[in-house]
Amino acid sequence: MTQVAIKPHIIDRSNYDKIHIVRRSRHDSPSISRDNRPYRAIGGALAAWRSGDEECLLAGPAGTGKSRAILQKLHFCAQKYPGMRGLITRKTRHSISQTAMVTYEKKVLPEGWLDKYVHFNTTEQQYEYVNGSIIGVGGMDKPSKIMSSEWDIIYPQEATELLEEDWESLSTRLRNGVMPYQQLIADCNPSYPNHWLKIRCDRKITRMILSRHSDNPSVTGAYLRRLQNLHGVMKDRLYYGKWVAAEGLVYDEFNPAIHIITKKQLTGWDVFWPDGTLNRYKIKRIVAGVDWGYTNPGVINIFAVDSDGRVYLLREVYRTKKRIEWWTEQAVALNAEFGGIDEWICDPSEPAYISDFCEAGLNAIGADNDIIPGIDAMKEYLDVAGDGRTRFYVYEFSLQERDELLDNAHKPVCFENEINAYVWPKLKDGQPVKEVPVKIGDHSLDNTRYVCKRLKDLGAGTMSNEAAYAMIRYVR
Repeated sequence: MTQVAIKPHIIDRSNYDKIHIVRRSRHDSPSISRDNRPYRAIGGALAAWRSGDEECLLAGPAGTGKSRAILQKLHFCAQKYPGMRGLITRKTRHSISQTAMVTYEKKVLPEGWLDKYVHFNTTEQQYEYVNGSIIGVGGMDKPSKIMSSEWDIIYPQEATELLEEDWESLSTRLRNGVMPYQQLIADCNPSYPNHWLKIRCDRKITRMILSRHSDNPSVTGAYLRRLQNLHGVMKDRLYYGKWVAAEGLVYDEFNPAIHIITKKQLTGWDVFWPDGTLNRYKIKRIVAGVDWGYTNPGVINIFAVDSDGRVYLLREVYRTKKRIEWWTEQAVALNAEFGGIDEWICDPSEPAYISDFCEAGLNAIGADNDIIPGIDAMKEYLDVAGDGRTRFYVYEFSLQERDELLDNAHKPVCFENEINAYVWPKLKDGQPVKEVPVKIGDHSLDNTRYVCKRLKDLGAGTMSNEAAYAMIRYVR
């Protein structure tokens, strides 16, 4: 790996008159946050500032200041290297608005800079500096801007959300050449130990820098206590900063390298047409799973079933604080988007909600909520068959919007988050009791097992009447 040492831009009162990129005058605003406290990088943040490695990962528990450190570095580089091109990216563009952009505008940019010295161009989706530097924002769900441009430094926030293919694609765009080094610098909380990003660091392809709570002077005791109150693998990862897998996983068949798939794969298997629309010649049935919630998350999952009986999770709506009227609106919209959904297989605990779906014109039924048979059915779908393929896949962009409340509370926000932490209870000797799983973080998993059990009972490969009508409409 190429390494270039750079001196970090640590701002204090001693260089108060040397910072402003427009006029180097002591009367201009220094590069400090809106709360008027200078930013000072320490510990892992300082190491990330000094790093010129081609690939760098700042990893550690929640609340260590990882995102702030990297965003401060991007802001500094934009000032120091006129014409520099930086990029902030994440799995989806929507999630950047709720996270990195908020931190950048409220904590990184000095008060009064936005619109005066740094302008956000809504058309180009980029922050434009008066010296010609830009910091663009873009999600991997709409990669055209990212992949058609050249960059000096790219920041993938929460990089464990990405596939390795995303990471490698980003690295090919580091060729703008304005900065003395080109860098892919990311942050993340730890995930499971065989995550591709951890393996990449273990192989010394990517440099991992450890971030600790002591690196963040602004972290509060109340926040740390909230992390201490987490349970199991979430506490290990978000409080202790360990790359660990949950012990006693219910769905130990799940392997992200196999079960998480890309648009390219779906197109290659003829599930999608080249334009990304669903191929109704290949897809024989579309079903939805529904798990009701308000304080706990409610979840709608949309599954496509092909002629070989393989199941594809194509869309996931995972939200808290939404009433039945909102869920009904979402369901009606999804029904129209997918050209008619054969069945809405719903948590049977709320018959009134099922009736609301039916009154809205949806074919909603109560699910078989027998837990163990449902788990067994789902495990069968997750198993890899003799042809080397599984019968269950998750589209990488099935979740289009993250629940901000859950994200901020470090709780699961999607199917993948849940399945990697869903465990059997343990006896005192640590052995799992495979009777009923621990009832934590199972909302997307519940509606998925409803669907798997239903499809197994029906025989998933047969074409439904709704799918046949959709094909006739398409041909006409």
